[in-house]
Amino acid sequence: MRLKSLLLVPVLSALSIIAAYAALQFAGGSGLAWLGVVLASAPLPGAVLAWMAMQNVARTSANLVPGWVAIAIGFAVVLWAGAPAVPLGLATVSALAFAWYIFSYSRFDRQPSQSLVLGEKLPDFSLYESDGEAVNSSEFAGHPTLFIFFRGDWCPLCMAQIKEVAAAYRRLAETGVEVALVSGQTEKQTKALAARFDVPFRFLMDDGFQAARQLGVFADSGTPTGLEVLGHSSDTMLPTVVATDASGKVIFLDQTDNYRVRPEPETFLRIFEQHTNQEAVA
Repeated sequence: MRLKSLLLVPVLSALSIIAAYAALQFAGGSGLAWLGVVLASAPLPGAVLAWMAMQNVARTSANLVPGWVAIAIGFAVVLWAGAPAVPLGLATVSALAFAWYIFSYSRFDRQPSQSLVLGEKLPDFSLYESDGEAVNSSEFAGHPTLFIFFRGDWCPLCMAQIKEVAAAYRRLAETGVEVALVSGQTEKQTKALAARFDVPFRFLMDDGFQAARQLGVFADSGTPTGLEVLGHSSDTMLPTVVATDASGKVIFLDQTDNYRVRPEPETFLRIFEQHTNQEAVA
């Protein structure tokens, strides 16, 4: 995962430079082929910048089909223009970079956790409140709980996911669900995040990623290289959603293998409501 982290920023930067250069060439009258290069190189940096700017996209399709369509159109334009060597080469490099992002960087190749098992009780693990007070997972017993293990406030899709869950707060509260948002961020970052969303959720810290390692959701060197200068750890967590009932049994588990593919809130909301109704009937 270290190599992926090292390559992400250079790849995004290279594609941005190619797109800008091609746009200037096309605007300067250097030929239609350069428009094709723009279409082939812009999808990835454009999408990432949009996610960062809006922070309201919690998930995408696994293969980002619109990006491939733009690349295909770009190649068609380059070929229509006579396939000049430099534009064709830059379009090819751009397509290969996009393929790397889709089929390598986005995927974790994770193995299912042996500690998190659907239908079994959640194991004991320790976390910390933002004020440093220790919290044991057993303290959540007695009511249903939604645990969201997220990468950090630097991840726009993670922030959009939390925003979605915050918007569903009333429905969660109606079924008695407590929400625990878990990351390996610092006390300062955790407090800032809690203030940002201003919902009665538990924003918890996993000091040294001890719980993440125990639960099999630890991502060694999973943070894009360069974010360390902003105070982020080079390690992070694999995005994971765990829902437990009042007895602490896991009733929903999502261990995505692609950081852009995450469950809709409606999925676990429906499961919580079903369990609440079943308990009421019983």
